[in-house]
Amino acid sequence: MSSVLHLANTVDGCVIERDFTRYDRAYHDKVQRYNDHLGVMAAILRRFSEYSRTMLASQQLYIYAKWLARYTAYWPRLDDLVEKLESSFDETDQSYVARQSEIDGSWGWQYTEFHHKFDATIVRLHELASEKRAPRYPLHFLEPVSTIPKMRTYLESLLISDVAATGRNQRDELGSVLCCLAQLCFKPRLRNFARENVQGIALDDAYIAAFTDFLDDIQNPETGYWGPWYSSDGDIHRFDDLSYTFHIVSYRKGNVRQWPHIIRTTLDRRDAEYPLGWLSRGQFNNHNNYDVAKLFRHGWPHMTPTEQDFASGQLDKMLNWCLKHSMRRDGSFVFDGQFYNSLESCHYFGVSFLDEVGYFRPRKRFWTAQTFPEAVKTQHRVISRLNEFCADNPSIIAAKWKAGTDLHLVATLSEVPETKTAMILDRRDMPRWPRFPASADTLAGSFKND
Repeated sequence: MSSVLHLANTVDGCVIERDFTRYDRAYHDKVQRYNDHLGVMAAILRRFSEYSRTMLASQQLYIYAKWLARYTAYWPRLDDLVEKLESSFDETDQSYVARQSEIDGSWGWQYTEFHHKFDATIVRLHELASEKRAPRYPLHFLEPVSTIPKMRTYLESLLISDVAATGRNQRDELGSVLCCLAQLCFKPRLRNFARENVQGIALDDAYIAAFTDFLDDIQNPETGYWGPWYSSDGDIHRFDDLSYTFHIVSYRKGNVRQWPHIIRTTLDRRDAEYPLGWLSRGQFNNHNNYDVAKLFRHGWPHMTPTEQDFASGQLDKMLNWCLKHSMRRDGSFVFDGQFYNSLESCHYFGVSFLDEVGYFRPRKRFWTAQTFPEAVKTQHRVISRLNEFCADNPSIIAAKWKAGTDLHLVATLSEVPETKTAMILDRRDMPRWPRFPASADTLAGSFKND
C-alpha cells in the first residue's frame, strides 16, 4: 500500500470533489441540478409527513436517490430512480415495504445496494427481538459479511475509495455497514437474538472479536478517530469523521482505545465543518451536537478537570442554541433539508440531544449541576408536536421514548384516580419498537441521516 497521509486539518471535500470532477468534468453542474430537484421531492415528502401519511416506498426511493446524488456520479441510474420516485407519490398503499423478501431475506424493497438493505433490516430485527419472533426467511443477503474472512474482505473493499477511477465515494456504504455490524455485535439483546434466530451470519465470539480487531486496526493512532480513506494521486488519505467515531464509541459503550486522543480531537474540532468537526455551514446542528454530547458522556471519566470544564461550557452553548434557535415556541424543530432525510428524523435528533444532556431527566446531567425549571413545559410542547406525526414512524417512536413521560400531563392528573394515573405512566414509560421500517432511518440513528 502506498503511503498513508494524515489530513486532520484538511476539509475532505477538497480531495473528493476534485476527484469527482476528474471522473466527470461536468460533475458540479450535474450534481447541483439533481440536488435542487431532490430538494423539491423532499418538500413533497415533508408535506405527506405533516398530514401523518407515511410513504414507505417513497421514503426509501428518496434516500436511495439522495445517496446516488451525494456519493456517486452515476447519472443514468439517478435519472431512473428519480422517475420512479416521482411515480411513487401516486401509490396510496405502500405497506408492502414492511414485508420481508422471501428471495434474499432482507427488508427494504426499494433498495438494491447492500448497505441500504442491511440498514433497513436492522430496524426489523430490533422489532423481532423485542417480540421474540424469528424472521420468516433466512437472511441470504448477508452473504458478503456472513463469515469472518468474507466480512473482513468486504469491509476492506469499502475502506478505500478511488473516486476519480470509479465515480463512487464509499463513505456512506462503509459507515452504514459498520453501524449495522456494530449493533449485531455489541447490543446484547440483538446479538443474542441473532445468534438464536437469524440464519445468514455466523455471529459467534470469534466473529465479534474479528470485527472488533478491524475497528481497532482502522482507528487513527494520532487522533483516535475513525473515518473513510481515499486513494488519490498515488497516495492514501485517511479522513477523521465525527459520525464514524460517534457510532463506534456509542455501540461499544465507550470501550475503545485512545481516549485522550479522542477527547483532544473532539474539543479541537469544535469550529470545523462536519464530518471533520461539529458545525454545519458554520452553525450548530442537533445531530452533530447529539454526537458530541454522547462522546463527552462516554469520555467524561477520561477527561482532565480542565477538559471537563471546557466541555461543560460547550454543552451549555449547544443547549442554548437548541432551545433558542433550533426549537420553535410550539415545541417543533426547524427542518434542515441539507442535513436530514425527513422531518421525523429532524425531530428525533432534536429530542435526542435534549435527552443526552439531561434536559428532561436530571439523572443524565453528567456535565452540570444546573436545574432547568422550564423543562417540564418544554417537554410537554415537544411531545404534543411528536403526537402530530404518524404514530408508527420509527423515528417518532424513538423520539417519544427519549422525550419520556409528559410531566406536565402528570401534573394535570392530580384529580384522576391513582390506579388510572399509574396505568398511564406505565404505558408511557414503556419503550416501543417500530412495527415496520416506516423510514430508512433505523430508529433515526442511521448513518444516512448525516
